[in-house]
Amino acid sequence: MRFSSYINNQKCLEWGLNANQGALFDLLNQASSWASEVVVDGVVYYWVSRHKVIEELPLFYKTADTVYRHFTELDDKGLIVYLKQGKHGDKDLIRLTEKGKSWNEFRSDLGRDNSEINPSLSPELGNESEITRKQIRDNSEINPTDNITNNKNTTDHNNKKTTQKSEDEILLEQFGVTGQLAKDFIALRKAKKAPITETALKLFNSQARKVNLSMLEAVQVAISRNWAGFREDWYLKSLQQNKSNPSSAKPSAHNDFNHRDYGEQIMPDWAVESAV
Repeated sequence: MRFSSYINNQKCLEWGLNANQGALFDLLNQASSWASEVVVDGVVYYWVSRHKVIEELPLFYKTADTVYRHFTELDDKGLIVYLKQGKHGDKDLIRLTEKGKSWNEFRSDLGRDNSEINPSLSPELGNESEITRKQIRDNSEINPTDNITNNKNTTDHNNKKTTQKSEDEILLEQFGVTGQLAKDFIALRKAKKAPITETALKLFNSQARKVNLSMLEAVQVAISRNWAGFREDWYLKSLQQNKSNPSSAKPSAHNDFNHRDYGEQIMPDWAVESAV
């Protein structure tokens, strides 16, 4: 069972998804890190069984029929390509579309749009915020000692905000890799003595696109295979290796890669790090 789910409220509203479908799409968005790959006509799909969805998301799904219906609806909305059971054996095969791969993208103009829709909200977060500031100002004039306390609290709060994200996390966010996944990838690159740079991430992304993976999916694959980089030939060879050795386990959807000792794991000869 997944311990937590990330639901992008902005995308759910934009795509017309309910909370259940949002949780399901988040699971599918990370399928490359835990599901088995199946190649159909040269395209990589992921086997996501309906019972696996129920097992991972018990709060949202109770029956396989509901999972199937939501698979179909996500396909109709152009977010996934769904090959249902019967056409390709007894497996439900899923892959994200280009539209679906934008799940982790954020619009920086959301605040401006909200103020245009509701003019009563000022750029300073609206009238309620303005009233609060006025109350603080008035209180500090009545009791000057409050001014010192307020300034200290404001300074501490601002310091916490400015130190919340590292430069590496900010750079990865531009490529759609955020949260714990970004921290795990930074830890892996650091252990391999491969810095996070814009050039490296662009090369990483271009190699991922060659095998129809988003940057997010490629990072998940790299972490699961202990790769600091990502190359097309590495990935294709790993798929062949999985076919010849089906017992090789993949990480669970809720495994914490951050606790691994990346420095001691051995990479295959054909995937020796080249600082991609």
